Amino acid sequence: MNLIHAGLILDTKKGLFNYYQAEYGVRRLSTQIRDYYRLIGKKTPNHKRIQRLMHEMGLKCIKYNRRVRKYDSSKGPNGKKAKNKLNRRFMSNRKYQKMVCDITELKAHDGRKVYLEIIKDLATNQLLTWSISQHPNLQFALDLLQQLLKQLPHTGYQLTLHTDQGWHYQHRAWRKLLRQGNIRQSMSHRATCLDNAACETVFSKLKAEIGPDTSYRNQEELSQAINEWIHFYNERRIQTKLGNQTPLQYEQNLVA
Repeated sequence: MNLIHAGLILDTKKGLFNYYQAEYGVRRLSTQIRDYYRLIGKKTPNHKRIQRLMHEMGLKCIKYNRRVRKYDSSKGPNGKKAKNKLNRRFMSNRKYQKMVCDITELKAHDGRKVYLEIIKDLATNQLLTWSISQHPNLQFALDLLQQLLKQLPHTGYQLTLHTDQGWHYQHRAWRKLLRQGNIRQSMSHRATCLDNAACETVFSKLKAEIGPDTSYRNQEELSQAINEWIHFYNERRIQTKLGNQTPLQYEQNLVA
């Protein structure tokens, strides 16, 4: 290998690895390095060379080895359940056509909890809106849905919002807001997390990539880290399923 060429790969790889806070493995780093090489007019290295150099430099993504806490939203008053209309068909080519929603729990070092709720679009994988709270009450869930309704355009096609069977989503106030937005309700089967895997994967990535939630001293620090990561996810984090684009880039190309 040409020593100058190898040195450029090493510098580029280490810089990108640090830029993405050690969250990218060889596949996504290879994509970013090849894009950079095309930009500067150099011959692009293959992924095997990049993988070997990554091993020699000791660069390894280890953030996905931790077990993370899960939140059980079924503990609450029972309401009316909806059928599973989505039925694990997570693919769509129209924004807002299929959306998923869920809540997760994190705990800061001082022992106080933070709750995050997201609504994700399945066409672009973009997090359309999110909410962070110290209490997972009904208003917390309703505020998020109201945020979604404010941004919904007139699409001319059926919209579906899928959730688990959490008590918030069974509540008549939640169902009333869905009717106001002409959104069809869909729910997972009982205790079947794979029915809402599109949300679970986001929470898994979040908890792995921001590091242990107990490393943040309090709710404010943890909430700030969550907000920063969500912007990173939407605007900078490339996804192989989107053709190595970010959700924002994919949305722009989808509209174009």
